[in-house]
Amino acid sequence: MSNLMTATSFVKNEILAELKKGNTEVLKGLPPVMALNLGLALQKEAGDVREPSPINDKAVGEAMLDLMKDSGVKEQLIKKIEQDEKDHAEKVALAKQISAEFNANA
Repeated sequence: MSNLMTATSFVKNEILAELKKGNTEVLKGLPPVMALNLGLALQKEAGDVREPSPINDKAVGEAMLDLMKDSGVKEQLIKKIEQDEKDHAEKVALAKQISAEFNANA
């Protein structure tokens, strides 16, 4: 059992060494869990290295809101919802009418 663990550790170290060189081909054919495990091992080795995102989330959100204001999307959505509610109410009324007529004739 000890030899198996040593062999597994050796293979893992070899794969990690190849990944550090940029060779991602070594991941092909590995189970997804194993690839994830190797990625976590690399991340642990590197430490908590995070690059700041070049995307300003607040600015993107504001831009989307401005775009929605300019395009009239909000108004279109409100009109669509109101029309859907009106159509539903008409169908309910029709169903009640048909049900009442059926009960009257039964």
